[in-house]
Amino acid sequence: MKETKEQREMMLPGNKVEIRKAEGEPTKIVGYAVRWDQLSHPIFGLFQEQFKRGAFAASLVNPDVYAAWQHDSREVLGRTPNTLQLFEDDIGLRYEITPPSWAEKHLETIERGDVRGSSFIFRAIKEEWDESNPDMAIRTVIEADIFEVSPVTTPAYPQSSVGIRSAQDVFNERRALPNMDNRGDSHAEERLDLIMIEHDMRLRKLSI
Repeated sequence: MKETKEQREMMLPGNKVEIRKAEGEPTKIVGYAVRWDQLSHPIFGLFQEQFKRGAFAASLVNPDVYAAWQHDSREVLGRTPNTLQLFEDDIGLRYEITPPSWAEKHLETIERGDVRGSSFIFRAIKEEWDESNPDMAIRTVIEADIFEVSPVTTPAYPQSSVGIRSAQDVFNERRALPNMDNRGDSHAEERLDLIMIEHDMRLRKLSI
């Protein structure tokens, strides 16, 4: 299961996708796919997630990553190393896309603020879990591969997609590990069951 990719979206403060125009330079789409040590919103009520600085360092040595509009592989905006650049800086994993001429219509929607989120597809290589808060575990991704970055209109954590693990998959795998719930708390299993019930209710609302 670890070989399967995961998809995440970023709509946190200060994470807005921007258009950069400089005299004599091509127009670029600029944003951060990841911000270091910044906790995500609860992912379907199951867990929060953060990435440690340098998580993608190994993946960026010889990257083959592409950028697509709204994760649509028919609308590729750029690809490493020529029209997509990825950098790890003090803030996070930054991307700069030099889009093709046909993408002018998309640039306008970003400039107007209609599209302001970033989404990325990754595979966790090394991770840690903090379960000191029994109501909300925290997953820290220490090392990961990056495969795709995308400007998106309305980020939403996908529950199922070909070749992509859902948030529930990640949580269930962690839950299946020995001693996850054996912390001397007789109510831990009950709380986990309530989380899963709430998760199912949210899925039903999303499908309406």
